[in-house]
Amino acid sequence: MEKTLLILIADDDEGDRKLIKRALNHAGIDCECVESENIEDALKACDKYAFDCAILDYWLPGQDGLEGVSALLKKQPYMATIMSTGHGDEMVAAEAMKRGASDYIPKTHISAQSLGRSLKNAIERTALRKKIALQREELENFTRVLVHDFKSPIQSVQGFAYVIAQKVEAGANPAEIRDYCNRVIRGIKRMSALIEVLHGYTKADELVAFGKVEMNEIMAGVLSNLNEQIKETRAVVTTGELPAVLGNAPQLTQLLQNLVANALKYCKAPVPNVEVTAGAGPGNSWLISVKDNGIGIPQGQLQEVFKPFKRLHNVGEYDGTGLGLATCRKIAERHGGKIWCESTEGEGTTLFFTLQPVPVSYESSKLVAAQVGSEQSQA
Repeated sequence: MEKTLLILIADDDEGDRKLIKRALNHAGIDCECVESENIEDALKACDKYAFDCAILDYWLPGQDGLEGVSALLKKQPYMATIMSTGHGDEMVAAEAMKRGASDYIPKTHISAQSLGRSLKNAIERTALRKKIALQREELENFTRVLVHDFKSPIQSVQGFAYVIAQKVEAGANPAEIRDYCNRVIRGIKRMSALIEVLHGYTKADELVAFGKVEMNEIMAGVLSNLNEQIKETRAVVTTGELPAVLGNAPQLTQLLQNLVANALKYCKAPVPNVEVTAGAGPGNSWLISVKDNGIGIPQGQLQEVFKPFKRLHNVGEYDGTGLGLATCRKIAERHGGKIWCESTEGEGTTLFFTLQPVPVSYESSKLVAAQVGSEQSQA
């Protein structure tokens, strides 16, 4: 819990709210609290803020805390919730957990130590629940994509292979057979590309070593990797001075390469222009941007484009699996950063992502586990 937590305290007793805030303060928890005296106000607060945790009383005006747990989790499904009551028993605790509460604590047991432990456990359990839910969703999407996206090229390869066999048997001319063979090869390449993209997406979750990474060197590698595509599109790619960051070089290469490749792909201008720059980001982070003069993204889709398998265009209009930006988001979050975009449809898009600086005390030979920043990414 290295970041500042935003905590909702729902309790109609001012003294109890002060007790909870005092315990949080004595526990040394860096947090900001929003208070409400009833569930109605708590629900309104959930419309304004994204809370890390809610601590709510079992007895609340107009609605008991158990109903409140269900109502709050409908608003924010991955908010940790702790039920507190002066009338605690095991039945209430069990029912609270059934409703989705992350933990339970009697008010008579509230102290800096007990509330700090309960808050930590609640947030960890909620993070795990969120991770499992997202993995389940990803697995379902993977199944859908594998069935849908592999079906077409497999049928194509099978169909053309059958035609080739017939043509050979009928003594067709070599040029005709060669054409069908090329179609088979294209179908196989489509399957191979899909497998590669899926592999890259799943690799973004792997435990990797972090160290000092020079983003100037990463950019040079990206330009080398995309050299043919840049020549083919006659693109102009410019880059400013990029910083050294704490990260994993292969993953950051994939992140930046995906963004630049997208800028080249989704562009109808005679000369694609891509500009990569860096500056100070929020907090102590670095902010890196990739700006293009491409087709742009509709305002209502600025968040949707980062979802796995999300495609904004008809199949065949642009090549792709809908995993490029989703992979970028995974990598940015694994590095303790965030990624977002700004765009004007028809005029271009700017992708932004943040990365952590190299710590002053960092020794170049030291590697840091990739979990650095992973807690921040779950915010």
